[in-house]
Amino acid sequence: MSLIDQIVEPPNIFKRYETEETALAIGSAGKQAIAFLTFDRFGEKTYLTDVYNELPAKVLRALYYDQDNPGIPYIMFSNPTGGIVQGDRYIYRFTLNEGSEAFITDTTATKVYRMDLNYASRNTDIYLYEGSRLEYLPKETIVFKDSRWFQRTTIHLKGAASFLYSEIFMPGRVAMGEFWNFDVFSSRFIVERDGKILLFDSSDYYGRDKELSNILFAGNKYLLTAYWFSKRASKDELRFDGVTGGASSMPYGDGLVIRALSDDLDKLKDVQLDIWKNFRLKEINRGVPFLRMY
Repeated sequence: MSLIDQIVEPPNIFKRYETEETALAIGSAGKQAIAFLTFDRFGEKTYLTDVYNELPAKVLRALYYDQDNPGIPYIMFSNPTGGIVQGDRYIYRFTLNEGSEAFITDTTATKVYRMDLNYASRNTDIYLYEGSRLEYLPKETIVFKDSRWFQRTTIHLKGAASFLYSEIFMPGRVAMGEFWNFDVFSSRFIVERDGKILLFDSSDYYGRDKELSNILFAGNKYLLTAYWFSKRASKDELRFDGVTGGASSMPYGDGLVIRALSDDLDKLKDVQLDIWKNFRLKEINRGVPFLRMY
């Protein structure tokens, strides 16, 4: 087993969950969501040239409405089931071929529902070829009471490429008085080139850590994480107005890892928007549009 295979493994507790049988078998229709997307650039425009998906992973058509960058497709994921339940397995694979660019997000937050058996997961592999650029900003992830969630995102670099990945973690339905009542939330983020690990970031949060949540989150409720992979990445223009946040350099000077904490979700979204604006400005000297989610 390679080092990459070892580090992407979920915590041991998931092996125990794996033995628990759900009413609908793992991998059966409606339980295994698949989305394979391929992007190619022709002239000044990038096209979604190949798409395969199985519900509940639903990919809406590519949208082109960016006046500052009219050649970039905007891809929206939609979940017709409304959320993720026990035994669900999401498998995503995105390929951006030479010179292509894409923006990917969700139409709604990822809701991980309560579970009595097994667990749910999402494994994402992203292949970036020479000169490609990805902006991947999934909507916030909300983990409900007793939920069990594992997510793994691996960026496979096949040439000089850049990307921005950012997400917001919500440990419960805070507005309903539910906070840190999940069983486990586990996340792995890896960047590799030719089998060499350039970045590995791991987070494991357990329900039993609730008493430590004030320390882990510095008394806040929400966590934003962003990975800006590019030699052009700069901390100078980043703003953390009204939140607790900061940025640190990736190994080899490849970019920035950015985190921010707040009790105000809207303020974190403002920080996320500011990071995206800075990424777009530094990478291609253009602005960002207002996102239309439909």
